[in-house]
Amino acid sequence: MISEPTAVALDLNEYRNKIYPRVFLMDEMQVMCAEADPALDFPLHTEWLKDLAIGYVIDRGDKFTFISKRHMGEESAITEAQIKQVAIANFVRDFKFTPMQTIFGCYGLHGASDHCATVMFVEPVWQQLVGQLGKDLVVAVPAYDLLFFTPADDEEGITNLKFELYKIQGMGLEKRIRDYLFLYKRESKEWSFLEDLGEADEWDD
Repeated sequence: MISEPTAVALDLNEYRNKIYPRVFLMDEMQVMCAEADPALDFPLHTEWLKDLAIGYVIDRGDKFTFISKRHMGEESAITEAQIKQVAIANFVRDFKFTPMQTIFGCYGLHGASDHCATVMFVEPVWQQLVGQLGKDLVVAVPAYDLLFFTPADDEEGITNLKFELYKIQGMGLEKRIRDYLFLYKRESKEWSFLEDLGEADEWDD
């Protein structure tokens, strides 16, 4: 399933039950929107850490269409705040994920593949999945359909996670994001950027 911006007017109320949050890369989206009007056609979004952002999409079956100001129009029946609220509620309602132990000694998610990377932006789902671990976490989202994490105090787990990201680099996955590591603090529920692993030949491990 592909993701794309669109300049075609849409009735957001018609798609109300199919609106979801979706993570994206700012630089990739800027390229996709290069010929569009940035004020109207760039997706509604909140920039996060590094070049990641969270936007909102309509699931149209064969593709995700990012919602922009053009879709809302001058007399939209739905506000940006309502879009966010609806998207989160739909995500919680429609997608279930299960943490699982991976063969490389960390945790991964089993569930709706197109939405795995977005889980860390959906606080109710994220808390349900990771709360049982009771620890700070190191998290990676190397692709839209992949999310891995390991306790922040598990040095071996972090090393294994890095090696897994290295292997993924050579697989030529189509839905790649970046080889970033993030830290999630359990008590404060805060995120911070840890490391950009870069290309394989830059690794010291």
